[in-house]
Amino acid sequence: MKRIHALALLAAVITVSGCTSTTQSNTGQFELLVSDRPADIDKFDYLNVGFSHARIFVSNNSTVEVKQISLENTSMVDLTQLQNESAESLVNTTLEAGNYSKIELYTETVNASVNGSSVEVKVPPGKLMITKPFTVRPNETTSFVFDIQVVLRGNQQNNQGYILKPVISESGVVGKDIEVDRKSTQAGNQAQQPPTNTTPQGNQGPPQRRP
Repeated sequence: MKRIHALALLAAVITVSGCTSTTQSNTGQFELLVSDRPADIDKFDYLNVGFSHARIFVSNNSTVEVKQISLENTSMVDLTQLQNESAESLVNTTLEAGNYSKIELYTETVNASVNGSSVEVKVPPGKLMITKPFTVRPNETTSFVFDIQVVLRGNQQNNQGYILKPVISESGVVGKDIEVDRKSTQAGNQAQQPPTNTTPQGNQGPPQRRP
């Protein structure tokens, strides 16, 4: 009789264990931060950039699915406050675990001043794009820094305004590719916005480390 009870108890334990393993989460937290690599940023009194949304590209062998994350609840980011290893969080959300290949940031507004006067800063295609693979693991947080720099078009004698450019070599996963000094220059910038799916495209690029 004791043997029968022992076998029944063992079967119950196996059943509970099996249920636990099948209900584990297949999602992880994804945090997107923005930073600024020094170039012409020292000339600016302020450089405020507002982002509308981000698109994150899922990578697999056949197609690339696109996740869209709204950033409409995110206030302006002043890039003059985010030089060198300083970075500010734009969003912290949940993504499916897996491999990702590319991030696009879409700008909505850019306001800037140099020596007390307003200047034009353009984002030529209306978006900033970085192709760099990273992985989101189940029940873990992956923080990715998207680095930007502002550069002068033309030269001082032939000043054609400024443009924003992504910097792949200064971008990547915190703790793996780069290290950061987290800043908080705005209120309410931790918007919890679930991603939505859009059309597929994208490719990959090699990871690099911040010098």
